[in-house]
Amino acid sequence: MTNPSKRTGAITALILSLTLPGLLQAQDAENEAPAPAPAAPAPAPAAPTNAVVLTVDGTPITENDVREIMMARFGRQLQQMPPEQLAMVQQQMQQMVMGDLISKALFLNAANKEGFEASQEEIDEKMGEIAASLPEGAKLEEFAAQAGVDLNRIKNQISEDIKIRQLFDKVTAGIEKPAEAEVKTYYDEHPDEFKQDASVTASHILFSTQGETDEAKLAATLKAAEELQTELNKEDGESFEDMATAHSDCPSKAEGGSLGEFSRGQMVPEFEEAAFTQKVGKVGAPVKTQFGYHLIKVVERKDAKELPFAEVKEQLATNLFEQKKSEKVESYLEELRASAKIEQPGAPAAPAEPAPKEAEAPAEESLDI
Repeated sequence: MTNPSKRTGAITALILSLTLPGLLQAQDAENEAPAPAPAAPAPAPAAPTNAVVLTVDGTPITENDVREIMMARFGRQLQQMPPEQLAMVQQQMQQMVMGDLISKALFLNAANKEGFEASQEEIDEKMGEIAASLPEGAKLEEFAAQAGVDLNRIKNQISEDIKIRQLFDKVTAGIEKPAEAEVKTYYDEHPDEFKQDASVTASHILFSTQGETDEAKLAATLKAAEELQTELNKEDGESFEDMATAHSDCPSKAEGGSLGEFSRGQMVPEFEEAAFTQKVGKVGAPVKTQFGYHLIKVVERKDAKELPFAEVKEQLATNLFEQKKSEKVESYLEELRASAKIEQPGAPAAPAEPAPKEAEAPAEESLDI
């Protein structure tokens, strides 16, 4: 089912608060990716600083703020881009980040004006969730220290996020869940959103042949794949997941070879054809693609169908409800923007109004000439 409640810029701004996972991602990406220049009014320095690039009703946004979110959101993409493409998209990414930071500042200032507060209990609960998401045995303090992240900064970000959520709850308090008749009307008027494409859930083991041209080595790789296929299809054969972890050349080996659920058009043609035609639960013959030889195991196959109203009405009602709240928050954001004072320190002052030309002097003076 297509979700009609697509998150708007306002809702995205809510999630901008960088808790530990986001900050760690930014730190990790920064170590590997080319550093984007900070979005500053003057030529960027070699490294970002705490220099203020914008103020929103007096709230500063610094080069470091921009850099952190740039790396958290786009670090992996920046790492993989060739220099010529990076130059084309970097400024656009920076502008997106700046826009989100402005939105967050507007929301946070409004939340503070309303007097919203985050309790210590709420902050501790969120910190506990972050700690629980870390690798087994890792301590939050040590993990943060290794990434160069200050725990007080994390707590501050959590506090800001909680206050903004409280603001959103107040702004959207008057919105009611849609009645079933309204939900049914949407369902009837948007039939394409409730069509489920045919899909398969599958795993694979890849024997890579990329860059290999030696026929003997290619033949040996195929033979190894065929032998493993035979072993996997035995009643008492090895576990597919274990063999994927041990032998696959695809990063999916970390998940036991699982590729999850996918529909047509998401995989290369040879792989797709095999996945949609071979028997469920069996490991098919090696399939050759540009990446190498694949052993594919189809776990589940779903036929295309139209989702009945009874099956989707609860989720659809929730989506429509969230969409209405998103629209209300977006409208509220526009009101905040309209009255906000957004300044760029160091920007040249606007030129003064030109003085009236002498030719525009009173008529009687011109008559004396």
